[in-house]
Amino acid sequence: MTSNWLLLRCKCGQSFGARQGTQASCSRCGESSQITTTAVFTDSTQLTEAVANANIPSEISQEIANKLNEKKRKQLKTRDTANAGTIQRILKQSTDERGVFTLQSVRECLDIEGVTEPSAEQIIGMAELQGVVHRAGQDEWKWLA
Repeated sequence: MTSNWLLLRCKCGQSFGARQGTQASCSRCGESSQITTTAVFTDSTQLTEAVANANIPSEISQEIANKLNEKKRKQLKTRDTANAGTIQRILKQSTDERGVFTLQSVRECLDIEGVTEPSAEQIIGMAELQGVVHRAGQDEWKWLA
């Protein structure tokens, strides 16, 4: 049986959370009668984030949102281009139990990782040039080591 979690707001302005069906009281002033339900969540983690966001002073909430959005943009930007460690991990994840990977399996792993550069063809070509893989069939490669 799953229970819902409530985001509650007291008349004093404090937001807090409680499990649905329990007697809730404000964590700041102790009030238990003049409380309104703001949102309902099925996951306590979502409630925790909602309580934190609800209690951010309005003067700084926009500044925090901007910094978080900037951080997310930077993370997404760095994901577009893969480094050597990411490329190696992608090739290993693309490899099946026989030690073989395909062009399609590399493409799928690139998509999962959010990497657009280099392409699957470029990655496989570099691995061939470095002598760590060899062609094992139509669009299939096998590790030499």
